[in-house]
Amino acid sequence: MRKERKINTMPLEVIEKWLRDSDCDVRTAAMNACQGRDVPFEVIEKGLRDSDRRVRTAAMNACQKNNIPVPNIRTFEPPENVYKKCLGGVIVVAHIPDDAEVRGTPGRKCRASKAVITDIIGDFCGEKVGISIHDISVCYCVGDEVETDDFGPGFEACSQGFHFFCTEEQARAYH
Repeated sequence: MRKERKINTMPLEVIEKWLRDSDCDVRTAAMNACQGRDVPFEVIEKGLRDSDRRVRTAAMNACQKNNIPVPNIRTFEPPENVYKKCLGGVIVVAHIPDDAEVRGTPGRKCRASKAVITDIIGDFCGEKVGISIHDISVCYCVGDEVETDDFGPGFEACSQGFHFFCTEEQARAYH
């Protein structure tokens, strides 16, 4: 008769090997094996920076179950200027500060926990202001420092945060 082994009893060497696997399910299992046990943060950090959102989510769960604060996570480094489409085709140009959390992938809609508005391309009814397409009570002016209090730690594109694109063309093409 075979006795079942719990995943969180896997040796650290096995976890590290699984984290190098090309299959995201294997890497997710590695992060699940880290939950509730003494594992060096460097191991969990590899999962936090993984390309697959399921692995990153499992790594965040490992942080929480191991009483490790989830660090500032940037899934990629945004360019110097990022772009947000607003009402009337106005484009807001922003800089994402180094201490902001960033989620997304270049070429798709991204989001950050903080942004500094550096320029407004176009105008809305003669004013240099960007008004959010999704929440018309939000407007952006040059010099505004935007910070999202309830920035979602997940990796969904439409969660809370300052939404942006990496190029002006991508922002203009956004519906």
